[in-house]
Amino acid sequence: MEKNQKSELEIIYGIDDRPKLVKAIPLAFQHVLAVFAANITVPLLVSGLLGLSSSETTFLIQCALLMAGITTFIQLAKYKGIGSGLPIVMGTSNAFIATVLLIAEDYGIPGVLGASLIGALFEILIGKNLKRLKRVFPPLVSGIVVLTIGITLIPVGIEQAAGGGENLGDLTSLLIATIVLVTIIVFNQSKNKFLKSSSILIGIIFGYIIAAFFNLVDFAPVLEANWLSFPKPFQYKLAFKPVAILTMLFMYLATTIETMGDVSAITNGAEGREPSDEELSGGVVADGISSVLAAFYNSFPNTSFTQNVGVVNLTGVFSKYVVRIGAVILIILALLPKFSSMIAIMPEPVLGGAALAMFSMVAVSGLSLLKKVKFDSRNMLIISISLGLGVGLNIIPEATHLLPDSIHFALTSGVVPAALVAIIMNLVLPKND
Repeated sequence: MEKNQKSELEIIYGIDDRPKLVKAIPLAFQHVLAVFAANITVPLLVSGLLGLSSSETTFLIQCALLMAGITTFIQLAKYKGIGSGLPIVMGTSNAFIATVLLIAEDYGIPGVLGASLIGALFEILIGKNLKRLKRVFPPLVSGIVVLTIGITLIPVGIEQAAGGGENLGDLTSLLIATIVLVTIIVFNQSKNKFLKSSSILIGIIFGYIIAAFFNLVDFAPVLEANWLSFPKPFQYKLAFKPVAILTMLFMYLATTIETMGDVSAITNGAEGREPSDEELSGGVVADGISSVLAAFYNSFPNTSFTQNVGVVNLTGVFSKYVVRIGAVILIILALLPKFSSMIAIMPEPVLGGAALAMFSMVAVSGLSLLKKVKFDSRNMLIISISLGLGVGLNIIPEATHLLPDSIHFALTSGVVPAALVAIIMNLVLPKND
């Protein structure tokens, strides 16, 4: 392909490029591996909280994978105002973990799905009216949002790399994560375009093998899983609880802002430009519609996956065709529990090493967006205060634990306080002449 002159990144495959299947399938698997663990985290946590059986847990995971594949197609489509038409992968959002668990504890899965449906409709409404709000989201705000997303996700990667949970700081885990990260760096610098674009996949596979050598991979779930199973919709009745709905609305505001940041990061990385009104609006509307479908299909809120934006920017593979194949793989895995369990048992340090590279790349995308902003005293003040509050409240969530739960969860998301402060300060503070 002809080199993209507008982007400062090395673009290997552009948005409309269609690499041969022998190359496209491995590149698509990078997206699947990046999204898989995060996509099944929410159903796993809900299952543990409610004490669900292994069969019920497997069912929720299948629904999450199926919805990730289907909703990725919706995001890619760009049809009648629905979808950004950009290589963005969708899935069950980890941003909703605390909110979902809080609601599930009081109202069960029906309460979560009912609140999620109302929140999704609210997001669709925002998306349809996003053009009127354009002045609220200039490059200054978009850059702050994307940078905040990246910075607040980096600790997640570090925790996974260090073993997570009770094993935090485990030296073997740190060694494996380091090997994964170094492998990604080495292959990302390769002169061979395929090896360069497959650097994350190679790093994860290599890390998986090393982890198995250290006996960190338990293959029992693979042996126990079925070969074929089709998840059915409407297995849970939807319950509409006012407190649950109010809590969920705050988080849907957060995910709206996050999706806008993801769209901005993709267009800036691929083509060195700001997203169009149609891309932003379509992306947010697709988020909302995806979560509506997810609520009907026993799945939790769906949104754009920031780590996959990191995959795109890190590898230089911006092809919608590749992401479309990834969506097909997710749907197939949803129907084949035995194969999907192979990815589900991936040790945390393996994913952590890759996640650190992906999340850091998202933060760098935010910096790239901010390069277009004039760094005068006014804008520097807005950036510093927004980042300080967004990142600070995310790192120290206890600072707001006495506030109502819905407000507390919104403030500790990182994205909401950073975005709100940036928007308000940008509208209120006089611009320098």
